[in-house]
Amino acid sequence: MTQDIANTLYEMDNLEVLRGINSNSIDLIATDPPFNTQRNRSSSTGHYVDKWKYGDTGKLPDQWKWNEVHPKWLETIQDGHPALYQVIEATKVVQGEDTAAFLCFLSVRLLEMHRILKDMGSIYLHCDHAANAYIRMAMDAIFGKNNFRNEIAWCYTGPGSPKMRQFNRKHDTIFWYCKGKQWIFNKDQVRLPYAQSTIARGKYDSNSPTTGSGFRDTERGKVPEDWWDGFPSGGQMSKQERTGSPDQKPLALYKRIIAASSNEGDIVLDPFCGCATTIIAANDLKRKWIGVDRRKDARYHIITRLMGIDRKERERLEKHATDRKWLDRQMQRYEIHYRTEPPTRTDNQKTAAAELPSVFPVNEEFQMTRQEIHKVLIEEFGPYCWGCNFKAPDPRYLELDHINPKDGKDDYGQHHINNRALLCKPCNSEKGNRMTLPQLRRVNKQKGYMKAGTLIDLSKASEWTWRYLVKRIQEAPHQYNLDD
Repeated sequence: MTQDIANTLYEMDNLEVLRGINSNSIDLIATDPPFNTQRNRSSSTGHYVDKWKYGDTGKLPDQWKWNEVHPKWLETIQDGHPALYQVIEATKVVQGEDTAAFLCFLSVRLLEMHRILKDMGSIYLHCDHAANAYIRMAMDAIFGKNNFRNEIAWCYTGPGSPKMRQFNRKHDTIFWYCKGKQWIFNKDQVRLPYAQSTIARGKYDSNSPTTGSGFRDTERGKVPEDWWDGFPSGGQMSKQERTGSPDQKPLALYKRIIAASSNEGDIVLDPFCGCATTIIAANDLKRKWIGVDRRKDARYHIITRLMGIDRKERERLEKHATDRKWLDRQMQRYEIHYRTEPPTRTDNQKTAAAELPSVFPVNEEFQMTRQEIHKVLIEEFGPYCWGCNFKAPDPRYLELDHINPKDGKDDYGQHHINNRALLCKPCNSEKGNRMTLPQLRRVNKQKGYMKAGTLIDLSKASEWTWRYLVKRIQEAPHQYNLDD
C-alpha cells in the first residue's frame, strides 16, 4: 500500500517525517542541511522572514552541543552501525564535541534517508568546509564507500574581507551517493556545449561519424566535470529569484541535480527545504516532491516562489506569512498538501531505527550541587583521578572540575554532571581553565605522570552521566523546562 504524500510540505522536525515514510519509496534526495557554522542567520541580500530557533530554546539555529545528543541516538548508532560510531568518536577527538554532536544530528537522519531511498535512488548532500570531511566519512559508513559517485565542487565568486590572510573560500561541496549497484544518470539531460577552442583544435571533428543516437559529438555536447561554475550565488542571483535568505542556493544548480538523477513523475525529497529551491526545481521539471522544514513560515516561501513574483511583491505579501487562512487558500490553488503531523507508514514494517525522541531542553537555571555531583561520580566510577588514574585513599583528595573548560565567553563548558570529572589536586592545577580533559591526559602521558591501570573511558562516562541526567529530568520534570 503506497502513501499519499507527494507534493506535501511538513512543517516539523524532519526526523519524525523521515521515520514515517515507507522504505524504498523515494527516487531522489537533494538537500542542503545546516552547515554547523554556529551562527545565526542574517542577510543583506534581500528580504527574508526567518523566525525559527532551534528547539524553541532561544538558541541559534545552526549550532549543536554534545550534551544535547540523546543517548538513544548513540545507542542506535553504536549497536547497529559500528563504523559510523567510530567516525563520530574520531570527530570528537579531531574536531571537537560540537562537530561530533552535529554529525550525530545529521547521521540519524541520513540512516533514515538511506532506508527510504529506492534501490536505484540517489542522494545529493550540500555542505561546506566546516564539516565536509566528517560528513564524507559518515556517508561512506552509511551508504558504503563503493556507492560514492561524485564530490562536486560548486564554485562561485564574491568579495572577501580586506583583512583576509588566506585564499577566499568560494566553493561548496555536494556529495553524491547512490543506494545500489544501479542508479539513474540522465547524462543527455545535463550535457554542455564544447568550448570553441576545443572544437578548433580538431579533437571533435564535425566530420566525425555520428553516435548511435544520430548526433555528432559536437552536437551532443559534453557531460559536465565535477566542478561546477556559472551558477550565480547570493546577491548575484536575479532579483526575481532572490528570497533574501543567506543560505539560498541557485535554482539552476538544483535543476541540474534533479534532471541528472531522476525522471519525470519521480518523487524528490528535501528534508531541509529552507527557502524551497529543491521544491521549485522539482516542480518546474515535472517531478513530485516532499519538503520538510520546521520554521513557521515555510509555507509562505514555497507559495510566493510558486507564484513567480519578485522580491518587492514578496515583501508586500509578508503580512500573509503567518496568515493561515491565506496560506490554506494558496495551498489549495497550487494543489499542495500541508501537514504538521508525520506520515504513517503503510509498508507493514517496523521502523528501521529505534525510536529517537527529541532532546530534553534542560533549563540552565537548574544545577545539581557540587557535593551531589561529587558523590554520584565517586559512587559510579570509584575514587580515581580522571586525569592520571591516581587512586585516592580518601574521596576528599579528588576535586570536581570540567571535562571541557568554562571560559566565561559562552556555554561551551556546561556545569551539568555530563561535563564534570574528578581530578587530583596536581591534575586540577595543571589543567586550569585552559585545557580539556583529553588534553590534560596527553600532557600527563608526555610527562610520565600516568599511574598504572586503565583510565576511565570518557565516552562511556559521558553516556552514563547523560542517562543519569535524563533520569533526573523524568523523575522531577517540574524542575526543568520540558516543552515536549
